[in-house]
Amino acid sequence: IHKVLLTKYSKKEVNFMTPIIMFGELSNTKSHGIIRICSSGENILSRKPKGYPSVIKRTRNSELIEGKGNPGMLVGAIACQEVIRLGEKYDIGLVGTKGSTSSSGSLTYYLEKIANENLIAIIMARAPSDVAPFGGLERLFGTNPISFGIPKKGEPFIFDMATSAISYGAVARAKNLGHKLPENVAVDKRGKVTTDPKKALEGAFLTFDNSYKGYGLAMIVEILAGVLPGAQYLDLKDGDGWGNLFLAINPNLLTDISDFKKKVEKLVERVRNSKSISGEKIRIPGENKIRLRNQAIKNGFVDVDEKTLRDIENIIK
Repeated sequence: IHKVLLTKYSKKEVNFMTPIIMFGELSNTKSHGIIRICSSGENILSRKPKGYPSVIKRTRNSELIEGKGNPGMLVGAIACQEVIRLGEKYDIGLVGTKGSTSSSGSLTYYLEKIANENLIAIIMARAPSDVAPFGGLERLFGTNPISFGIPKKGEPFIFDMATSAISYGAVARAKNLGHKLPENVAVDKRGKVTTDPKKALEGAFLTFDNSYKGYGLAMIVEILAGVLPGAQYLDLKDGDGWGNLFLAINPNLLTDISDFKKKVEKLVERVRNSKSISGEKIRIPGENKIRLRNQAIKNGFVDVDEKTLRDIENIIK
């Protein structure tokens, strides 16, 4: 992957992006992995940046970063680095981004980085319009994830969810592999539920719960990660590229960090060991991805489908 990215980007830029792509693959979040550099996916190699991302507005503890047409993973990595610095120095750090031209990758990557520095992380990402409002036909919202990372004893608690029923990357990958989509995640252009990824891309995705709650959350992300940093929002041509909002909060503002981490761990374990219908332990959000990633690292390899592998080989040639 490093070699492929070096065909287009500098070593410094590649060093920012490669870990994010591999994080998606190792966590089995294939929609945020290698497919992002393939012609059948987002193809960040086709981007034509207008310079290196830069801070265009700054206060004591906030920054606005202009992506200048760079991939979201590069812009996101820089924003993550900056929000950690601001959070550590001023207890609250806020960084907005605009002007990137692709996904930031798995937000869990950034959440873990921030939380591992003993900061609470909140990240939202505004993507191109693929999702219809509840009861609607038009593609207005992005898949618009909203996510949280909270430091605790041991691994941080991570909650990372799209406000859509499915991500664009997952639909693109299903189309690439000739797979069907799950039921009730998308509609065709006439508003009929479809499992055909091609028809879904012509129609619209649904919100995660197909209700006002899901579409309300999608609107919040549209505003805070789109309108607020000056990025694109809805299908209106009134903004600059993809947008993100990064927030880092020092728990020491309200409590002792050590006590906070112990109590969060205590909370998680209480939930895990609560009575379940099946008799098995309750699953904690985010932990399955950690398990899959650790297993992939232990195995020393990840599985890549043949079509994606051919795309990569063709780029290298």
